[in-house]
Amino acid sequence: MSPRRRAAALTLLLLVIPAILFIPGIREAVGPGHYRLLVFWGLPLAAGFLSLLVYPRLPAAPGAAPAGRSSMARALRMLPWLAAASFVDQSFLAPGSAFGWSTYTFGDQYLSGNLRTAALWTLPLCLLLGIFGWERALRGGVLGAWAGHLSRPAALAVSAGVGVAIASPIILQGSQFTDVPFILAAFLAAVSREIACGVIFLSHGVMLAGIYRGWLYFLEGVVISDLNSLFFAAANYTTSEPRFYALRGLAALLAAALVGLGARRTARPGADDLAGPAHQAGHPHRAGPEHRAGPPG
Repeated sequence: MSPRRRAAALTLLLLVIPAILFIPGIREAVGPGHYRLLVFWGLPLAAGFLSLLVYPRLPAAPGAAPAGRSSMARALRMLPWLAAASFVDQSFLAPGSAFGWSTYTFGDQYLSGNLRTAALWTLPLCLLLGIFGWERALRGGVLGAWAGHLSRPAALAVSAGVGVAIASPIILQGSQFTDVPFILAAFLAAVSREIACGVIFLSHGVMLAGIYRGWLYFLEGVVISDLNSLFFAAANYTTSEPRFYALRGLAALLAAALVGLGARRTARPGADDLAGPAHQAGHPHRAGPEHRAGPPG
């Protein structure tokens, strides 16, 4: 199979995952509680398995961060930026409570009463699924493969679109009532997160992108979640205030901007993270898939 067809095959296979979850009657057949667990753990597992099936060895994205001691040092310098970005991403919760825009309640009984104990196994699993599930598939597979055929902004857009599609059941199947402000804010947050992870991948590799993704997945799936979403965490918040969701969307955009700034500050000298093959005509040593470092997969 040609490299382009393999990239298209993985893209289409990943899009099948949310399509299956939207088949009428599946949630009722599995049961709401089991369905929630199936989606939480099954989505990244299925994505990672499909990426491994199509790409046992991930394709090398032209111009992406190389491995080595220098890349490890840059990744360590990026960690404080990611910590700050994750704080900003969830910062809407405090003013939402202070202004009386949201109400907070206990959620899952086991998680509420045993959050510290649960975190000992859920956090490592979320980080592993972030690396080897979400980001191996979406960035290492989709973005890395398409970056050899498209400009990197276009490849980033493809991977982000697939990621948002996979996350759509979490957003749309949580409540039987359509809350438009929640849906708009949730999709804006999803797009912002996909772009942020793509930027991290291009500048620092799949592992750091997966750590960031897995940490946020843990926060929203295990620690605190919106009652409108599919997940039922240790704590939940509910609101009917559009300004709360406007703040949610703004926080996600600011977090993505902070990730981009951190990636620019910590990237290797001379790196052009968003310049793909279409922008490399004057640079033969970076000029497209036939000059990639490593095998095409």
